[in-house]
Amino acid sequence: MVQFLNRHKYKFIMLGFLFILLLGLTSCRTNSNEWTMRPYVDGWAGYSADFQFSSSWEAMWGWPVSILSWPIAWICSHIGKGLGNSFFWGILFTTLIVRTIAWPIYSKQNNMSLKMTLMQPEMNRIQRKYGNRKDPQSQQQMQMEMMKLYKKYKMNPLGCLLPMFIQFPIFMAMYEVVRRINATSTVSVNGVDIIQYGTFALQNTKLFNFFELNTSFFEATEIKDKIFAVVIALAFGGFTILSQKLAQRKPKYLKQYQNNRVTNSQQDQQQKQMKIMSYVMNIMFVFMSLSSTSLALYWLIGAVYQLFQSFIGRKLNEINYYKAQKKSTVL
Repeated sequence: MVQFLNRHKYKFIMLGFLFILLLGLTSCRTNSNEWTMRPYVDGWAGYSADFQFSSSWEAMWGWPVSILSWPIAWICSHIGKGLGNSFFWGILFTTLIVRTIAWPIYSKQNNMSLKMTLMQPEMNRIQRKYGNRKDPQSQQQMQMEMMKLYKKYKMNPLGCLLPMFIQFPIFMAMYEVVRRINATSTVSVNGVDIIQYGTFALQNTKLFNFFELNTSFFEATEIKDKIFAVVIALAFGGFTILSQKLAQRKPKYLKQYQNNRVTNSQQDQQQKQMKIMSYVMNIMFVFMSLSSTSLALYWLIGAVYQLFQSFIGRKLNEINYYKAQKKSTVL
């Protein structure tokens, strides 16, 4: 059981991160419906309104998200207005820019994953050495040897958490921009209601002048927009699963360790449970994407980009792996 947890702790951490992300997406503000419908308004009054929180928990996530949201909205607006006031092009290029800026954080996680791979054979040997020795002295000795191993590879056991929590406000800010950039407010002038758009609004919300993005499966009035919302949501789910499959697939250069893995029926069952949890999370996100076509489009673009990142990351891991192997052989 301990070996299984150690071997798959990054997967558990990732699932936990996805759960926190899901929680943040649904409860980051006191009144999420009012917040997602509030447009960006010029001036200090509009900016300061985004920093009103009802609890320390909301403020902890809300401050960095609000700080990042405004410049991302500015970028999205200027790109979209430069390309025909298009909401689609604004989302597309801003997502690519934000994901590219966050790439070094992803690379940090990728390097940690490679170090864990290189450490795994030695870690398994230590765990087998003390597997049947449950006395406190042996357990303490095992922890000391494990700490020496982490030091040898310059690896912090909890180092993977920091990049994840740095990414969280970045992607939450992008989520906020997609949800709010075209929000409107209504003011009454001489008894007449006037709809006002926010500072960064992109009013061309049609994709290829045909599909409406500023709607949802539940709100769309035309069948084509409902079908499009479902297609985008399913495509997002499909690319997410494909990315997870790629991450789980063992690289060719690590096939030599396949026979060294100790498995049993209990571990197989636990792995199946992890896959089920992962699929359940994906289904939840797919259903959430049906509530906003523009949000689903943003998530789809992000999923495609993540697949590209995973492919490049695996190639870089392979190069770095052989470099590390060559260096250890010389030493």
